[in-house]
Amino acid sequence: MAWYKRLFMFLFGLSGILSLAALSLVWVGPWTATARSLILEVRWYFIALEVLVCITGVGLVICLLVSLFAPRNPRDTVVAEVGGNKITVTRTAIVSQTRHVVEADGTCSVSNVRVRMGRRGNVRVHVKVVPHLPVNVLDRGAILHSELEQGLSKICGDCVRSIGITFTEPEQSGSLSTYVDTGEGDSSSSEAQSSYPEDGITIAMTDVQRPESEPETDALEQQAADDQANASEEV
Repeated sequence: MAWYKRLFMFLFGLSGILSLAALSLVWVGPWTATARSLILEVRWYFIALEVLVCITGVGLVICLLVSLFAPRNPRDTVVAEVGGNKITVTRTAIVSQTRHVVEADGTCSVSNVRVRMGRRGNVRVHVKVVPHLPVNVLDRGAILHSELEQGLSKICGDCVRSIGITFTEPEQSGSLSTYVDTGEGDSSSSEAQSSYPEDGITIAMTDVQRPESEPETDALEQQAADDQANASEEV
């Protein structure tokens, strides 16, 4: 929701509650005489109540106009006409197709899908994607956008006007660039490689092994250190 809409709703709700409470005190309870005297004698209280009532009235008028004239979101749209007959597709079918395309490779899941249908058959889709692992949003987003264009064109034709994608926090946290496998042996590496697709995710599957010459180097370094320690003791 946009900030100005949130601000308007806050002012409208607060003004309605305060004005309703102030006017109710005049009619209900043992403080009715005090409430009436505040309205009639205290000028700033009367002006504040007028402002609150005006804000509430404007908000009610806007709500009425929106309910009467706001465009509705139909449940289906016409995608083609054949021999005078119309071929329609429902909003539920578009949501199902979107989920199928996003979750096809198993790297992501769908959290929410919003479909807006215009009066002229224009379809706008916005999907919220939850990656299973950290992904490169630029690369994966471009690929996913292209896949959604192809998948939605199969049921909507050329009626799709916009496709929005929002990536949320991945289910498993970690580094975006690499996932290092710390298992033992090649079997764990091959298992991890088959479990995590590499589309948009960089995964390091090689085990870190020391070269064969390193033990000899370590032995020479240790011997040199011992000789130096013995020399210092003799001094």
